[in-house]
Amino acid sequence: MRHLAAGAAVLAMTCFVGGCLFTPADPAPNIDTDAAIAHYVKSQGLSDAAALAELMKALEADPKLSNASAAAGDIYRRQGNLDQARKFYESSCDSNPYYFKPHFNLGVVYQAMADKAATDELLETYLRRACDVYLRAIAIKAVVVKANDHDSDFYDANLNLSACYFQLGKYHEAEEYCQAAIAVNDDNPLGWTNLGTIYDNQGKLAEAISAYRQSLERDVHQPRLHLNLGSAYVRQGWLKDAVGAFRAASREDPKSVQPYLQLGVVYYRMKDIDNAIEAYLAASRIDPKCGEAYRGLGVVYMGKFLDDQTKTDLREKALAAWKRSLELNPKQDDLVTLVNKYTPKYEEKKL
Repeated sequence: MRHLAAGAAVLAMTCFVGGCLFTPADPAPNIDTDAAIAHYVKSQGLSDAAALAELMKALEADPKLSNASAAAGDIYRRQGNLDQARKFYESSCDSNPYYFKPHFNLGVVYQAMADKAATDELLETYLRRACDVYLRAIAIKAVVVKANDHDSDFYDANLNLSACYFQLGKYHEAEEYCQAAIAVNDDNPLGWTNLGTIYDNQGKLAEAISAYRQSLERDVHQPRLHLNLGSAYVRQGWLKDAVGAFRAASREDPKSVQPYLQLGVVYYRMKDIDNAIEAYLAASRIDPKCGEAYRGLGVVYMGKFLDDQTKTDLREKALAAWKRSLELNPKQDDLVTLVNKYTPKYEEKKL
């Protein structure tokens, strides 16, 4: 998830909880609803271009045929034309304020537009619009349609709304609607994953860990989530638990260097030097161009040398690893300083 202040993901509102602020066209002088419905039915199963042609004929016959404008929105969204999709979904919402699907899909479009937003201001505008229409969609499901348990659309609307609030930094609202999604279907691991992320970003580590565990109970094959859980364990100071989480991440994604980089850090903090070295070496074997692996390896070797400065081979290994890291990523001024500090002077080499 993009944040406004960082990287998790826009104010003249087009839609809001009470309905869409869409200005309809003047009523057509000759509305032919029967013809409109016939063109709408004919559009089903056609190619996008042919379907759009029939849908335009349907809307020409009856501009208020909400199913036709919603179907046109679906086609444009599928084609990636978000602005056209937005216009047709807005029209459908205006024609039928109690039609769940175009409200939900309009929220999806606004989220997609937010993801592509060029500025934070535009990002916020689109996310706020998405929140407004999702709220409307949720109200339609809850009051008008009366959603059943495990209603996937109701689940998705609550979860998407939670994600929008999260990106806006509104963690209380994000938590509220994420929990609402879980109440609809607590078997879906994604709701628990998102809830853990919401807690994590607020520094509520115990709650985050509990939610992450709930998600993993429902689907253990989530390498990124194992990493998040391990990170939360580290910040709690539960290093042995962190090792278990990072080991699980490495099993789920054997080609990723991230679990081994994290294991290197944790083992070093635990003063388990041999395992720290092996973790960084494993990362370097997976990706020989991973500068972070060589940087960490150098830190461990140098730490071991400083404990026993008669073992100059460890210093040489540390310097070699740091130099390799600098070859891969020269923009490490602190590492340049360390290399200069610990490189033996000419007199020392001569001795």
